Amino acid sequence: MSLAEQLVSDLRDAMKSGDTQRRDVIRFLRSSITNAEIEKHSALTDEEIEAVIRGQIKQRRDSIEMFRKGGRNDLADNEEAQVAVLQSYLPAQMSDDEAQELVRRVVDEVGVTSPKEMGKLMPALMQAAAGRVEGRTLSTLARAELERRSTSA
Repeated sequence: MSLAEQLVSDLRDAMKSGDTQRRDVIRFLRSSITNAEIEKHSALTDEEIEAVIRGQIKQRRDSIEMFRKGGRNDLADNEEAQVAVLQSYLPAQMSDDEAQELVRRVVDEVGVTSPKEMGKLMPALMQAAAGRVEGRTLSTLARAELERRSTSA
């Protein structure tokens, strides 16, 4: 079953069970997917749908940060619940240790030596991670690894 078919099925199940949170998140996601399909002029692949989902998660994480700063923990909690629904449609995320090992391996492959070269490193990291680690996490780990290497050299 494709990811698009899974979303339709899950939306139907959420509506039948009265799970309004899941229903609303899936409806909003399907709307975003439809907009992306209109832009592309064809149906999205599962990988492209996953990219839309990651974009939705990023938007919500940004909202969570802003809500927490503004003292609106109730809204932040709601956004976190939405992130949990969205993440259920993505491949399993790498553990911290796996992500750190990935960063070390890609840093060696690309041959960067300082944090100033993050622009060269990040595209390779994002491709190697294949959506199993958030870009923000990869960036933080990569910066720490490059700083560690530049101070020990």
